[in-house]
Order: sequence, then structure tokens, then C-alpha cells
Amino acid sequence: MQRRQLLQLLGATAVAAAYGRSAAAARSADHVVVIGAGILGASIAYHLVKRGAKVTILEKSAPASGTTGDSFAYLNASTKSSSRPYYELNARGMAGWRRWQLDFGGALPLQWGGAIYWRDEAAATEKLLTTLRTVQEWGYPARRIDERELHDLLPKASLGRVDGAVVYEEEGVVDPVGAVQVLLDRAKSLGATLKFPVEVTGIDVAGDRVRGVKTTEGTIAADTVVVAAGLGSQWLAQSLDVKLPLVASNGVLIHTAPQPKLLDSVVFAPASTIKQSANGRIVSSSGHEGSSDGSDLQQQGQRILANAARYFPTLKDAKIERVSNGQRVLPQDGFPVLGYAPKIGNLYLAVTHSGITLAPAIGQFATQEILDGIAPDSLAPFRPSRFA
Repeated sequence: MQRRQLLQLLGATAVAAAYGRSAAAARSADHVVVIGAGILGASIAYHLVKRGAKVTILEKSAPASGTTGDSFAYLNASTKSSSRPYYELNARGMAGWRRWQLDFGGALPLQWGGAIYWRDEAAATEKLLTTLRTVQEWGYPARRIDERELHDLLPKASLGRVDGAVVYEEEGVVDPVGAVQVLLDRAKSLGATLKFPVEVTGIDVAGDRVRGVKTTEGTIAADTVVVAAGLGSQWLAQSLDVKLPLVASNGVLIHTAPQPKLLDSVVFAPASTIKQSANGRIVSSSGHEGSSDGSDLQQQGQRILANAARYFPTLKDAKIERVSNGQRVLPQDGFPVLGYAPKIGNLYLAVTHSGITLAPAIGQFATQEILDGIAPDSLAPFRPSRFA
């Protein structure tokens, strides 16, 4: 054997030892059970089965019936300016949605109309512009616009006072339920098995390895288990003495009956967040996070509609078809929890806020870890071990 070949072999062996599992060993773990059929579970399952793994997806109710289905589904990295690694992971997620759009031949319900923000008082404007400057320095396509351009971009809006405005040119929105359906349909066409409704009652562990998933239909043997069950991930982790501190945050959205064409972009007005789906329906909240004020849900819905109509008067008499009150998944420190659980070598955790934006990147990276034994640098700040 030549010296270069020997060094390459030794180097590969050292890398595999450093991560505790070789690529060959990773590929032998060919049956992966994914717990959760929201956007993260669907993405991870799709990437895995595309690579040839045997995949079973378990969902306790129906696909996208939890946090995913009640998400505003805003695809962006601009709201992640507090952390460069988190911003970059979200930017990778946005790029992944564009790649998926090509892979699926345009079947995904995506809209890339950009995002428009404006504020009506000085302090809020300064905050908006500080975020703009940060992400511009990181290379994000965004710019400040004046009131005339804002009027041109939103000709049907009643803007009120404009103290400052910004446009993020490459952002977008997606119908989360439709996207999950596309991913799961493609995963099933490649051989994945989707089981629902089926409840996971526990995880079977021997020593430091998961052997299977206990369900209401019996135990399913697994070589690797991925926990992507949103808030339900916490009790599963705790049952194995794995710390996964999560908090729930309610977010209220209204969903109207189809409306005439009003918007091409997602809009963040001073007191309202509004998008229009391809089917004409308006989805709106009281702000980007869509927080609940704890009052009657229908009353909150009427207030949200009134706020939206303040900026777009044609919405005044829009019919509200549904008011949703979703529970967002928020890791305690605000950042994703991604990777193998401490002390359990084949239990992979995937829990995060911004799951819609991040889904393509997380699906890719999780698959590389599970099947190739690769530990992507991009995930280093987000490991479950930080809570150990």
C-alpha cells in the first residue's frame, strides 16, 4: 500500500473513531423509525428513504396536525439576527426549499414574493433597521425603502404613518399542510411506511442503545429512532433520562375564506402580520409570533381581522373560516435541539422553533449523520448535550 493511501486510511479511521461510529456502521442501521409526521419528521423521512434507508413514520393523530399545521410558515432568516450560526442554518433552510421546489417539479405550495415591513414610530423603526444592517452585513438580500416605493409595492394598502420600511427580497411563505403532504407522498413512493393514528407509548432501550419503539399497535424494532414529535418529544426524552427542556407558546391565527388578489408578499405592518395563500385565503396574526392574549378565541380572531382591515380595508367584511391556536415548540434557550441524545447512541432528537424554514436543512444534515456518520459543523451549537 502506498504511503498516501495508508495516511488516507488512517485519517478516515481517526475521523470515524472521533464520531463514535463509522460510515459502514451507520449504513448498517438501515431501519429508521421517525416519530412525528410534521414538517421535520416528513423532511427527515424523505431524505432518509431517498438515500435507501428503510423508514417507518409514526404519527399519533394525522400528518401536520400539530404545530406544523398551525404555523404561519414564513420562510426567512432575517428574524434570526441574534445568532450568526442560527441565521446561517435558516439561510440553508431557505436554499433547501428552493432545491425542493426543483426536485418536486413545482408541486410544493410555495410563494417567493419577499417580505415587506414597515413601522410607524421611531423606536420600532430603529429596531427594524438594526436587524436590517446586521443581516445585510452577513450578505442577506434586503434593503430599506422609502414611502413611495412602499406604496408602489402595496398599492391596495392603507399604510397610515410610515416611519421606516424594509423589504427582504428573497423570503417567502408556504402552505405547511400541503408541503407535508407532498413530502410524505414522495417518501411513500420511495418505500417509506406511514402509520397513523398510532400512539407511541415508550421507547425500548437496552444499555445505551434503542431497540425499538413501543406503540399502541405493539413494538416496532428499529436501528435508529428519530424523535421529531414537537412538544411530545419532551416526555419521550425524559422517559430515557435525557434532558430536553421545552416550553409551549400559543399562537393565534385567522384563516379567511378566499379573497380577491390582494398580496404578492408577506406583510409585517405595525400591528398586523398578513399573507395571502395561492388559493386566495388570508392568514393573519397580531404580530410575527401571533401570540395569544388568553381571551376568548373567537374574540381574538375578530380583533386580528380588524387589525388586518386597518391596513387592507377590503378585508373588513372577510369571512373567518377558522381561528387556530397552535402551540409552538420553543427549546428553553430559543435554539434548535439537533443530534444524538447523550448516552444513547442511536436516538436522534430534532426539535426546534422555525421548523418550517429549517426543515430541508435539518432533513439533509440528520440523514448525513444517521447514514454517513458525519457530524456537520453547522449543527455544533445546537446539540442536545448542551443540556446534559
